[in-house]
Amino acid sequence: MPMTPSRLLQALHECLATRPLAEFAPQRFIVAYSGGLDSHCLLHLLSACREQLAVSVEAVHVHHGLQSDADSWVNHCKKVCQQLDVPLTVLNVEGRAVKGESPEAAARNARYVGLQEVIKQGDILLTAQHRDDQAETLLLQLFRGSSSRGQSSMPRQRNFSAGEHWRPLLDVSRDELRDYAEQQQLDWIEDPSNRDTRFDRNFLRHDVMPVLHSRWPAINETLSRVASQHAENEMLLESLAAQDMQGMLGAEHSLSVTGLNSLDEARQRNVLRLWLRQQDLALPSRRKLLQVQRDMLGAGEDRNPHLEWSGVELRRYRDYLYAMRPLPAVDENWQGEWDLRQELTLPWSGQLTSRETIGEGLHTELLESGESVQLRLRHGGEHCRPAGRGQQHSLKNLFQEAGVPPWQRQRMPLLFVGEELIAVPGLCVSEAFAAPKGCAGLQINWQIS
Repeated sequence: MPMTPSRLLQALHECLATRPLAEFAPQRFIVAYSGGLDSHCLLHLLSACREQLAVSVEAVHVHHGLQSDADSWVNHCKKVCQQLDVPLTVLNVEGRAVKGESPEAAARNARYVGLQEVIKQGDILLTAQHRDDQAETLLLQLFRGSSSRGQSSMPRQRNFSAGEHWRPLLDVSRDELRDYAEQQQLDWIEDPSNRDTRFDRNFLRHDVMPVLHSRWPAINETLSRVASQHAENEMLLESLAAQDMQGMLGAEHSLSVTGLNSLDEARQRNVLRLWLRQQDLALPSRRKLLQVQRDMLGAGEDRNPHLEWSGVELRRYRDYLYAMRPLPAVDENWQGEWDLRQELTLPWSGQLTSRETIGEGLHTELLESGESVQLRLRHGGEHCRPAGRGQQHSLKNLFQEAGVPPWQRQRMPLLFVGEELIAVPGLCVSEAFAAPKGCAGLQINWQIS
């Protein structure tokens, strides 16, 4: 089936049909344009049907600086976009791999980080991955032992930055795109790194796929269909996880251990994966996930187990699991001053803010008395006489009573005047410094970032 602008138009309408227009009205189609065959075809096809789309068409080229000819590629992309009357944005990114990262992954990650800055609300990023790419991706995921989610390969559309990311060519073969490019006499860039079989995808494309094609000529269509089936299965698993998770979420997106333990082990893992994805956190290996079930779900409520994997910390406090990115270190001897009026960003995490109130919080006369408010971290042994409680309480007991997780206690900024603890943000105000009924006060809040 030949590639034509009308075929692309149909694919775009199919993507749009999955979203009610009341929820999403596209403002711009932005093509990720490398200058290569695939993205050149996509840009050329899109520019040919922009009148029917009634949506602005633009292009963005990511300059990784990894090839000696990268600057000339930029000039080529500018020339093509000028010929097509398509505005072009050039992004300069650092795409070099760090230790433990593959060059392919480094370039891809840098590319998508840069593209996220370009995509605004109402924008749709279009990329030119096609059916052959999808087949290769499925095989690579299988070789890496990926989960069913990984084996669903590349989705046709997904949320991206403030807009969406569509892949409208997933039903189109590489040969169909090449035939279109030759028919239209397009001039495209051949990246020499695409022939380097040291890279897994290139090895698969040039050395493995031809052998598979010789035995099974329809292998790409078959693998693409399998990926679609995996994607459908993953949607069902995610729907089940969302149902199972109902009523399990607590403060700070924590997850109930009791709720999880009411499920069988497979459904526990299914919920944990969805819960982590919803927080944009990396998923653990299966071995680590089994360790979560064994060591964290089975621990007593008086235990505070803690597990880590790449970029994630998982902690338990009482009946809830908390997932987060690794917490920055804090200097327990840190001190600072605050005028109580201006927002204050803390060195390790979060901001201190205040809100004007009546009869609550710190009495504003404190500001007018010239007393200096110091900020310190907990050292242990602190006491406070909370307003309305009538007696002193240890800070430790106040934290326990309020259910403040241990890892937050060491990071929570405490307000002092001299040696007297006058306020703990979001927890209590000392009776001697509390705003009397009907008097102006300041409510102090610590916003964790």
